[in-house]
Amino acid sequence: MAWTKKLTQLNDVLSDLIPNKDGITKYVKASGLKPQFIDTSGNAMDVWSNVLSEADKNSKVDELVKSVLDTYPDNPFLKSALFAKEIDFSVAPDIDDTSDWQNVSEETLEVLTMEQSTLLPVNFLAKGVRRSKSVGKVEIKIGSNRYSVGTGFLFKIKGIEDLFFITNYHVINDKKYIERTRIIFDYEIDVEGNTVPSRSFKIDETGPWYCSEIKEFDTTIFRLIDESNTLNEYGWIELKEVEITKNDFVNIIQHPKGEMKQISLYHNIVTNINERVVQYLTDTLKGSSGSPVFNSDWEVVALHHSGGGSRPGEPNLPEGIKSRNEGISINKIIQFVKNNHKN
Repeated sequence: MAWTKKLTQLNDVLSDLIPNKDGITKYVKASGLKPQFIDTSGNAMDVWSNVLSEADKNSKVDELVKSVLDTYPDNPFLKSALFAKEIDFSVAPDIDDTSDWQNVSEETLEVLTMEQSTLLPVNFLAKGVRRSKSVGKVEIKIGSNRYSVGTGFLFKIKGIEDLFFITNYHVINDKKYIERTRIIFDYEIDVEGNTVPSRSFKIDETGPWYCSEIKEFDTTIFRLIDESNTLNEYGWIELKEVEITKNDFVNIIQHPKGEMKQISLYHNIVTNINERVVQYLTDTLKGSSGSPVFNSDWEVVALHHSGGGSRPGEPNLPEGIKSRNEGISINKIIQFVKNNHKN
């Protein structure tokens, strides 16, 4: 039995959606599989791997997916598993050995449990909406019916004329994919609940192409083609060096799983920092790679690049938290651009 790309993606998705063993057993039974034949020891990834192997052996993968879709009918990856179009999101790195996930301190847990005020001025929301205009979905056609997805945003740096777009190196790093890539803005829902007309742009293959590999800054930066002179409608985020400290709150605007634009606002807190990375607890999903991580003043402090559940040997996450996340310090990225750009 071959372990396919589809099974790998399903393992990622199902582990995120249903990390609890009782919940897993519920869907195993609903799909017609026998729980007594499945090893349920280990973490959620291990259990779902065993479930999917058993389902594949018994030709019940589709039945398993359908049983979960009854609870999560809008999940695009579950839907794509049943149809021809396949969305590829399993390219994001785990938190690597360069930084390692650091334990969450008792002090941080106290802040997370609301012992610190979360009151903000009402214009906080308006500022966030303004910033969100510059955030776009990255969609790359990597096969006849396969698409890789990510997030990115428009930015400028003082003293440099160019308007850039940034995402992660692991989202796109090979120029051969430029023709197959589009950056989509306004892929979102308006205040009335209606779909906003979106607009897509292509990468300018004649412009700058600044790449930093995953183990360094996991960054790819380029310009977009603006044939219709409409790109300025989406504004940009001016990047500047910022100070961020442990226990600061952060917010992420993202296209999780390639879905319409969303924002993570609740219980988002910085747990550890060093010169290269910022680590935080917040809600992100596959497809959020390349999202801007903001502080409470809506300044970008990091470029989101990694997340997921605890690995064997790592400290346990706080109760109720199922994933830990990491972004590349924006200060390092600013310096990277300045070192590479020639006016």
